[in-house]
Amino acid sequence: MSGSVFVDEVLLTQGVTGRRVGGWFIDLLLMAVVLSALRILLWVAGFITFGLGWFLLGGLWVVPLVYVALFVASPGQATPGQAAVGLRVVRDEDLGRPTPAQALVYAIGYAVTMWAGAIWLLAALFTRRARCLHDIVSGLAVVRADAVPQVAPIWTMAGGYPGR
Repeated sequence: MSGSVFVDEVLLTQGVTGRRVGGWFIDLLLMAVVLSALRILLWVAGFITFGLGWFLLGGLWVVPLVYVALFVASPGQATPGQAAVGLRVVRDEDLGRPTPAQALVYAIGYAVTMWAGAIWLLAALFTRRARCLHDIVSGLAVVRADAVPQVAPIWTMAGGYPGR
């Protein structure tokens, strides 16, 4: 990491693997609720449109990708499950906020990893900062939120962005 900000690598990744599993279960529950609600909505829309709305049911696979990509690229830098267990997704090289492209690659890589068999997630046991393959491909890392130094001011609704 460049600059004068000191980062304790052990604190950054201590307990991350267990927290990731816990966050995944929370996100799984949230996605089940969202997908169930969308499925019901699209079934009703299908009846109202005499079957035309049912074609949208085939596109529900996109919802988890959008869920992960939007939350990871957001100012919170974590899905709700990750945030609930105290994790944050950061760029590996400087611990900064992920770009939208990195977040999309992260989401797609995770989906491919799960589709190909979750055994690929075991890479986290052997890599620096406990990174899975989709973390490495996207250039991101999942770290403890309380261990990431605040190097840039945080934007707030009340005060606006501090740079102005």
